[in-house]
Amino acid sequence: MGKWTLAALFAATVCGISSIYLPQPLLPLLAEAFGASQATASLAVTATMLPLGLAPLVYGFFLDAVPARPLIALSLGLLGATTAALPFCVDFEVFLALRVVQGLVVPCLLTALMTYLATSVPTAEVRRVMAAYIAVTVLGGFSGRFFSGLTAHLFGWRFPFYCLGGTLVACCLACLALPPDGRSAFLPIRLRDAPHVLAKPGFWVTYLIVALLFFVFSGMLNLLPFRLGELDGGYSPLRAGAMYCGYLMGIVTCLTSHRVSGRLGGPAGAMAMGAAVVIGAAGLFAVPAAWAVFLSVFVLCTGMFMAHSVAPGVLNSAEAEHKGLVNGLYISFYYSGGALGTYLPGLVLGRLGFGAAASVLVAAAAAATALAVGLRRSGPLPGSLGGRGGGQ
Repeated sequence: MGKWTLAALFAATVCGISSIYLPQPLLPLLAEAFGASQATASLAVTATMLPLGLAPLVYGFFLDAVPARPLIALSLGLLGATTAALPFCVDFEVFLALRVVQGLVVPCLLTALMTYLATSVPTAEVRRVMAAYIAVTVLGGFSGRFFSGLTAHLFGWRFPFYCLGGTLVACCLACLALPPDGRSAFLPIRLRDAPHVLAKPGFWVTYLIVALLFFVFSGMLNLLPFRLGELDGGYSPLRAGAMYCGYLMGIVTCLTSHRVSGRLGGPAGAMAMGAAVVIGAAGLFAVPAAWAVFLSVFVLCTGMFMAHSVAPGVLNSAEAEHKGLVNGLYISFYYSGGALGTYLPGLVLGRLGFGAAASVLVAAAAAATALAVGLRRSGPLPGSLGGRGGGQ
């Protein structure tokens, strides 16, 4: 795979992920602009994540039979158009409807991108390339949040949507020139293939671990702007965007995760350690101080991406035939946990207070840790999921 091709794919990934999280640091501004409550404003993120949890499975079936390249370009074009249209919405219901449309488009883009990468490089390079892909998704998550807060602070809440919409269209044009993806001999998709994939040793548990961790991750980061409003210094879009600087720690974690996982007994050990770190992040987030909130994001991203960066590569290595389905299931579980995380902790916050919301996050992280520890103890699994040194 050429450098230009890889750059185009990674740029598309950054912009696609940014489209999911662009409204997050702006939630208090959206609540004010549309006259919505905090819980209702949070639906600006949930509305996109909820379809992300349902649609990828369908796209996973579809992508094992249809070339990924045209779907990448089409998805980018649709995302660009809907993102640029968001600032023109006259009421919040229309805004949410467009966000739902984006939630149907983003999984097509992400599943196509993962499948294109996984099938266009030699098998020996799959884990390394997928780890780099995860690092790029981290950059997209940071960029969408940080630059959204920065540009909204300078030019108003509508400006970030205009900027990202134009960038997505530029990525669409670049991806039209991608070479065909490298699939040639995958088996036809059958409905019974999904239970077959989930029944492979370690797959179901790995999917569930990632869903629980992303529940905590999304819950913390969605509560963050509202949490700042309760602390000294108050809320501003720039301050909220700056709080997401801890996201950059995720890039470092992704790029070093395979070496670290070898020292922790393989990818299952890395997932167990990552989940345990997330417990600490949720506890730190509960401390009523802005410095604690800022530091908790660094800790959260270290733990979350220690687990998230090793899981896709292992799953793709262990399943040679139905990579579209494997990746569709992964994204489906991942964003189902995230969609629930963007809404449920906020609901608990409104009814029972911040302490109860933080307790929900800690409990979910503890459950993920227990599952990952059990997975590590279960012995060697396909793709070295439980084997020592499997992440090297």
